[in-house]
Amino acid sequence: MINILFAIFLFGVLCAICAKGIYRAIKYKQSLSVKEFALLTALVMGIMIALYTGGNSMITN
Repeated sequence: MINILFAIFLFGVLCAICAKGIYRAIKYKQSLSVKEFALLTALVMGIMIALYTGGNSMITN
C-alpha cells in the first residue's frame, strides 16, 4: 500500500515539473534543462517501479 501512495506522490511531483516546463515554454520560450529532463525520466521510472511492486504485493496478499 505504501508503494501505491509513493507512486501517487511521485506522480504529483512529475505533474508539477511538467507544469513548470509548460509555463516556461509558453511565457519565456525556453525548454527544460538537461537536469530537469533527467529528473522527469527518473520520476517516470520510479512511478513504474513503485506501481509494479505495489501491485505485486496487493495481488499476493
